[in-house]
Amino acid sequence: MSLLSLEKGIENIKKIVANLPSNSGVYKMISIRNEVLYVGKAKNLNKRVKSYSNPMKLNYRLQKMVSLIEKIDFIITKNEAYALLLEASLIKELKPKFNILLKDDKTYPYITLRKSHKWCQIKKHRGKKIDGDKYYGPFASVYHVNNTLDTLQKIFPIRTCTDHEIENRKRPCIQYEIKRCTAPCTQLINITDYNKIVQNLESFLLGKENKVLKNLIVEMNILSESMHYEKAATFRDKIRSLEKINQSNNKESNNLISADFFCITNIENTFAIEIIFFRNGKNFGSNTHYPYVYKEEDSRSLLSKFIAQFYNNNENIPNKIFISCDIREKKLLQKALQIKNKNKVEIKLAKTSGYIKIITQGLRTAKTNLANKMSNLSNVKKLHNQLQCRFKIPKKIKKIEVYDNSHFSGKEAIGSYIVADENGFLKKEYRKFNIREASSNDDYGMMKEVLTRRFNIQKFKSFPNLVIVDGGLGQLSVAKSVFEELKIKSVYIIAISKGKMRNSSNEIFYNVLGDKIYLEKTEPLFYYMLRLRDEAHRFAITTHRNKRNKNIFRSEIDNIENIGPKRKKNLILYFGSLEEIKKAEINQLQKVPGINKNVAESIYNYFKAT
Repeated sequence: MSLLSLEKGIENIKKIVANLPSNSGVYKMISIRNEVLYVGKAKNLNKRVKSYSNPMKLNYRLQKMVSLIEKIDFIITKNEAYALLLEASLIKELKPKFNILLKDDKTYPYITLRKSHKWCQIKKHRGKKIDGDKYYGPFASVYHVNNTLDTLQKIFPIRTCTDHEIENRKRPCIQYEIKRCTAPCTQLINITDYNKIVQNLESFLLGKENKVLKNLIVEMNILSESMHYEKAATFRDKIRSLEKINQSNNKESNNLISADFFCITNIENTFAIEIIFFRNGKNFGSNTHYPYVYKEEDSRSLLSKFIAQFYNNNENIPNKIFISCDIREKKLLQKALQIKNKNKVEIKLAKTSGYIKIITQGLRTAKTNLANKMSNLSNVKKLHNQLQCRFKIPKKIKKIEVYDNSHFSGKEAIGSYIVADENGFLKKEYRKFNIREASSNDDYGMMKEVLTRRFNIQKFKSFPNLVIVDGGLGQLSVAKSVFEELKIKSVYIIAISKGKMRNSSNEIFYNVLGDKIYLEKTEPLFYYMLRLRDEAHRFAITTHRNKRNKNIFRSEIDNIENIGPKRKKNLILYFGSLEEIKKAEINQLQKVPGINKNVAESIYNYFKAT
């Protein structure tokens, strides 16, 4: 950052401020490259933006941001609370580099009861909610959902199968055999008794365990009195399972609440936030987040911003939110969440013993997870420093990409790369390429095609500091020629090749000049390099295998016009085999879901002609 650029940025702000209103709203700081640098909210847009024109009141980060400002866009809102909601939404969408970002941006899973079918279905759900269905959650992870579903099915055996499966099944599946379903598909239970089970399940999920227990006890006693002892024993086991769940929940939550708990801690300005989900007195699990934070941030400010972003991503806002420390703009945040939730929302410190216990447990978990993460991060930083030193890489290593190709006897070739930084593997950034031009037997040609497509400046904005190619001097030479052709000078290249006998631990490393770099097998750096290579190999093999399996399941049906994966699946499920589909008449084909008369005629005519 130069003093001249800072002065120019301040001049731009002063010009812009003259046209800014005094209303509440959101502003976007934008660079000369039309990149959104920062999104902020304000009670008074003019006054807030004007504050950036005094460099003496700005820290280094904000001074750097101001130096890059070319223009400022703004959106007027009804009030500051609406501005807060819009700010959170825009930060999620635009990911400005000078904002605090919620790294773990995910949609949390739910358990849903599908009521749109005669026979209610229970399943896990992630994404947009459907009107008419009932949702319970959020759960901290798919793991917690699966565990809960497993427990629920033991007590409340309702179906998990699809509508198509239930309508076309002729005999009960394995779920019935292991007593996890009552087989409504084959009418082994009537609709009245099935709905009783559904009602008990709903009552349980709403926290009415005692009501459910009473119903089960009544059912057990009736069966026992009529000497149906085996069935009575089944109900006895369900009652015991339910009592165990109750005991567990009572210990944790003291039968208290539906609430979210936010527990924040930090080590050397690295923060961790533990979120614990409770619904109807039941613990739906916890999750640790590690938001990216600038040095000047404190716990109070960070937690406030984090909660705003978190509920922008999650629709299910409880009426109570408990926090481990007081936060900035608490009343404003409450008001904003009430607008979003269309109901009262309280944000407060835990004061009763039950809530304090949950917060204490959350803080303990957050501190442990953060300490482990910091330890791993420290180790990776040391390894990156060693890597930079041993291979004489001129710049600090921030991001690494590792490339590998895979094919089977020259067929179905793919190229791929994995990405890693100081935090570990960045799986969201992994990419695969179907080889278009190069021969599948030409490893060099495949590597050239993949690297050329990846480093096409028109398509990709950011590059890694280091590229590692799986192969010897030949692959290294290819990578160098691609970078020379594309005029890329900021990326360093390393090659890893198998040693004698192609056994693991005999690897040879080459720097960009083609010089051999020897690493002792006892060195942590040696095993770190192999770990990177092996992850790239695993991803390439898995990707290739998935492609091959997909092709294996291709059949003659795929050659018929207007037959996609869904219709193909429905046809096979309905008829059982390709041979039966070939024998089917048009009127029989029309009975398959998604197959209208025109499509049925196409299928019929295709097989008659072949």
